[in-house]
Amino acid sequence: MTGGIPDLGPIRTISIVGNGPVSQADAALIDAADFVLRFNSAPACGAAGQRVDALMLNRARVYMSKRINPLALHRSPEVWVNDIEENGRVDWLFERECRPRYLGFGPVTRARAHLKEFDALEQSNPTSGASIIAEVLDVYPEAEIHLFGFTHQGKQHTHDWDAERQWTERLCAEGRIVRHLTPGPRARRSLTGRLEYAFRFVQMRARHYLFNKILHSSASTKRRIFGRQ
Repeated sequence: MTGGIPDLGPIRTISIVGNGPVSQADAALIDAADFVLRFNSAPACGAAGQRVDALMLNRARVYMSKRINPLALHRSPEVWVNDIEENGRVDWLFERECRPRYLGFGPVTRARAHLKEFDALEQSNPTSGASIIAEVLDVYPEAEIHLFGFTHQGKQHTHDWDAERQWTERLCAEGRIVRHLTPGPRARRSLTGRLEYAFRFVQMRARHYLFNKILHSSASTKRRIFGRQ
């Protein structure tokens, strides 16, 4: 097993925010944690809480900076890639906005070990959410882990959503994690938040266009990220 999350210091509470719906009532609770982790496009950042201490990507999304929430990219000090660097580097924009950190095979390996008990399909890959939950459970067993926006469903057929749902439900029953399914209206951005989102979006797209279309060709950019085929 190689790689894993960095030393986060003396943390007591961790908010792990998925891409599913999050209630407005949970926004303050998300930001109150010692560490806030979000995933991939991080759509709820700026609405369901303002903080993001790390943004986690899977390898399939290393070239996605045009589609990511610009607030999350701007605010996150680090982007964590759930893979080794040799399998794909993050887009250039991530490296200018926040520091990339490649977690290696450690989180995925830990998640597979946990999910094996629930007869997860051998050919399936754990989601980034399952990977980081397994990692945090093993590395920070005393921390309170709070999940938001986890619905255990998606379009990707490479994940065993049912096995991950069963595993999460058992962890909740054992009191090892808390999954928040708070009723109420979904979190929405304030007027100030919408204006900041628009500004960061224009800024991010302009930088991306300048670098990829003017300073470099799209083909050369992809070769730098993915290597020569």
